[in-house]
Amino acid sequence: MDSCRAAGWLFLHGFGVAEDAARAEALYKKACLGKNTAACMELAVEYHHWHNWPAGPSAAVAEARQHELVCARGEQRGCLALALDVLRRPEELSAFRDTVGKTAQKTAEDACTASNVVACLALLEIAQQDDDTPGVEVMSAKLLEMCLAGEVRACEPVVNHHWKNKTPEEQRSLSKEVYLKSCRFSQAECRAGRAEECSFAVACVGQYGDEPRGRETTRAELTYHACVGGRDFEQCAALATRLESADGVPRDLNKARLFDLAACQHGVFDGCWRSIARLRKEGQGPDVDKKIFELTKMACRMNDKRDSGGLTGCMALADLYENGRGTQKDVEKAVEIWTAGCRYMVAACNELRRLNRPVPPDSADADEP
Repeated sequence: MDSCRAAGWLFLHGFGVAEDAARAEALYKKACLGKNTAACMELAVEYHHWHNWPAGPSAAVAEARQHELVCARGEQRGCLALALDVLRRPEELSAFRDTVGKTAQKTAEDACTASNVVACLALLEIAQQDDDTPGVEVMSAKLLEMCLAGEVRACEPVVNHHWKNKTPEEQRSLSKEVYLKSCRFSQAECRAGRAEECSFAVACVGQYGDEPRGRETTRAELTYHACVGGRDFEQCAALATRLESADGVPRDLNKARLFDLAACQHGVFDGCWRSIARLRKEGQGPDVDKKIFELTKMACRMNDKRDSGGLTGCMALADLYENGRGTQKDVEKAVEIWTAGCRYMVAACNELRRLNRPVPPDSADADEP
């Protein structure tokens, strides 16, 4: 079953094969039903990452079902994970209330008492969400105790906690000690390929004293681990910038081009835009225009008005359709993109007005006089 799990990972992330989330899910589920616990737990996490999953339940429900399978086999980590799922999302996971829901709080508290850092972190998160000040104090104290005893995963959440029983000097000294432990943990985790730790790992480099190899060299190394080991494509784009500007690494334009392209292929706008800029510098003509068109399609995302990069990519794509650059001229396709983008960007609405096309009622400037 390990081979099914490994194949599922390859199809999910597109290593050596075309990405295929449906096939990956089937392989993971086959491994999970074959009692490969790691496959169940990995798939549960992946449901919250962006993949082109086949239609099905929400990510939270799909995750909880995987944990339920592990719990049903008598494995405590599955039961704890399911309990924490229910505590975090009681409404969305109401179907589990009559089973694990009745004991979820006790399951989590017992695990935390036994120094299970995952349980303690979850209980702190829930207490913060519920504005439960006494609960926050209890969990913070427990995590601090674990942090100072060497459980570095417990450190980061309590770095900036205000301790009522500490003097200002004691607070500063304790915060520094906790911060350093948290930084060392994040850097070790980042080097091991866990991308979610890399942003903090890069940011905390050299905060308290110089790095033996230099700050920028260390930051570049951690950025590399985040990109290659953790497949964090935002960090791949950051690595490309470092390679292009010789920031902590030798200048290598070929590698910069490759990392930007990888970032672009996974929806990172900066990677696409720099790749397009390089193409424009290298020449002109139909072949270049076609490559620019393909990259611009990758740069276009309209799932969040805060994603200004993705929206800018969509505006550029509509312009290429309208003018027939790199693709067949298709004004209606441009109008379709502007209509979708008008919810997020006034500029898209203005393009519709320029062509005397209807502006949707939920336009970005609907409330303007």
